Amino acid sequence: MKKLILIAIFLFLLILVGNSELFDKTKIKGTYVVFTVDTEYDFPPILNTERGIDEGIPIILSMFDQHNVKATFLTTGELAKNRPEIIKEIHDKGHEVGSHSYHHKSIKAMTKSEIKNEIVLSSNAIENAIGIRPVSFRAPGHSACNDLMTLLQENGYLVEASAEKINSYPYHPDENNWISEGNMSILRVPVSHTPSYFYPPTTYNRPWIDCFNKAISSQSDKNPKIVVIGLHPWEFVKLEADEKYQSYIRACGNYTIENVTSLLDYLDGQDVTYVTLEELYHVLTD
Repeated sequence: MKKLILIAIFLFLLILVGNSELFDKTKIKGTYVVFTVDTEYDFPPILNTERGIDEGIPIILSMFDQHNVKATFLTTGELAKNRPEIIKEIHDKGHEVGSHSYHHKSIKAMTKSEIKNEIVLSSNAIENAIGIRPVSFRAPGHSACNDLMTLLQENGYLVEASAEKINSYPYHPDENNWISEGNMSILRVPVSHTPSYFYPPTTYNRPWIDCFNKAISSQSDKNPKIVVIGLHPWEFVKLEADEKYQSYIRACGNYTIENVTSLLDYLDGQDVTYVTLEELYHVLTD
């Protein structure tokens, strides 16, 4: 009888996991595609307008709705505090809301206590906006460091998603060297290399379908294949800035909209599964 009870409990747990609202592993196939959106004010710190928030986010959400994309929006805490209705709308549509720190400032230029304060403030602001604490993080300007990894792990984060030149595939970092593989529980999920980072400004004048296939081809020795794409809401509107910033601004507007649209149309016919950063963590670690 005791053995039958244990079997029944085991089967119940299997059913419970299989019915998790987070995701159903049986439905995941092919290449994992992770769209990440660094949700912040326009082109910080050069501009401080909100066109990306007011005009860009509706475009992104509409695109994702049309193609059944579930994405991760990494928001600054100050935006979550000042525009909670926007963050709640993103969350209500089924997307993950992660942290992009509180202020859009370099993490590696801060002391350990300052980094902790940024993490706590942003976590609180996001929780106030959507009712749950974030578990995914990306440093502003991808300015990650060893202290950040330690503090994120201590504060319950599962994923850190800053881009860097050495790694382009998920790994658990070493506590003494965050760009080396180690035994920390937090998972590093870098932006894919195409070979440049998979963001509009760094792929400018290259078709995104080609960039996607380049990212896939660079993972010939990896299983599963994982492509992580970075976006900003302000890249979906035409912005104006000083000439010296044209390498960033030129990608804003039509280039980004057209390439994201063409990539999504292309991926509709491919064997891909869209996952959030949190979902990817569970796919790779559970």
